Amino acid sequence: ALVRTSSIPIDRALAAVASIGGTVFDAKLKQVDGKTVWRIKLLRGGERVKVYVDAKSGHIIEAKAEISVSEPSPV
Repeated sequence: ALVRTSSIPIDRALAAVASIGGTVFDAKLKQVDGKTVWRIKLLRGGERVKVYVDAKSGHIIEAKAEISVSEPSPV
């Protein structure tokens, strides 16, 4: 059902977040606040970043760091 409300394919959503940088590890089409969005999760510089891309316009709505990912301590 969400696919029908999206005019932006996943490759265009991924291209939109390329300017943020990082490695994509998850992408899902979701409904957020009544809008269909691509939620894309990235790993960038030791942090996880969630980026929301409008599935109709292809514009980034929001990008926010989730948590810091620390390197395991040597034993």
